[in-house]
Amino acid sequence: MRILFAIPLVILSAQARAQVSFTADEVRVHQERIELITDTAAKCLDATYAEHVSFFRKYGVSKFYGDRRKDYETSAGRAAALRGYGLSEAKVAEILPQMKSTSCVGMTMDCMKKGFAAAGQSATWDKIYAHLKIDNKFYGTDLQKMLRGLGWRTLYWNPLPAKNAVWDVEDLEKNPPSAPGKWMPVWGGHAYRYNDVMKNGSYYKIPIDDRTTLVNFDEAVPQSFKRINFFVGTAHAGYHVFPGRLGQVIEAHSMREISSYDNLEYSDFNPLATGGGPRWTRTERYRSGVIVVPPGR
Repeated sequence: MRILFAIPLVILSAQARAQVSFTADEVRVHQERIELITDTAAKCLDATYAEHVSFFRKYGVSKFYGDRRKDYETSAGRAAALRGYGLSEAKVAEILPQMKSTSCVGMTMDCMKKGFAAAGQSATWDKIYAHLKIDNKFYGTDLQKMLRGLGWRTLYWNPLPAKNAVWDVEDLEKNPPSAPGKWMPVWGGHAYRYNDVMKNGSYYKIPIDDRTTLVNFDEAVPQSFKRINFFVGTAHAGYHVFPGRLGQVIEAHSMREISSYDNLEYSDFNPLATGGGPRWTRTERYRSGVIVVPPGR
């Protein structure tokens, strides 16, 4: 087990891309206007979820379709899916123009873009987006690194490190490697990452500012975290991205059926609690990662 986890992790860490730098003026303006940025982004999350709920109640399908679904790539593919749910041609014609693509990182970027724009920092956001768009990777971990460059703080989260080894075994059992020695992105690498954070203050090349607040809390999330009005979280080295506010997370999913009400989900940040987020699936169990919070939080 130790060999299986050690080799691919070293390879993954070497894949970090060049950093983006910000001017002193960009950093100053960002921090001066951080309340506006984060309030706008948080309201965007609420509005997006409300839009999802309203649309689903009206049509019985989600307005938001996953951008990784091959069958939803074209309008024709989405129309075929809608017909498959028994919707009439009139309803299909009504629904199609209203649909929007989404993903976990996509929704996060949409709301952050609005926050930056509200603060007159669209040019700064464009710089961030241009880096995220390289090779169409859109790594949530890159977004976190760049936010840290603007003064945000990084918190390592792991509710129960004593179970790292058990979780690593479960990850392997639920998602066996596709080839011997091959690393699976859905794995948490919990023991390796935890040791790297505690010994070196780093998680997947992200410098960690806080190694205690969101560590070993089990199901009792610190009240201080619940007062933060906006945050950006990643799980399993960026495999999943989840923004949130006031102790809650909202998640968008890129591979679910548009007939699923849970295409978008709200939950309390509480990874080990029943119904807590980031939400688990049959094969994905998110139990450690990094969260960035605004300057001064």
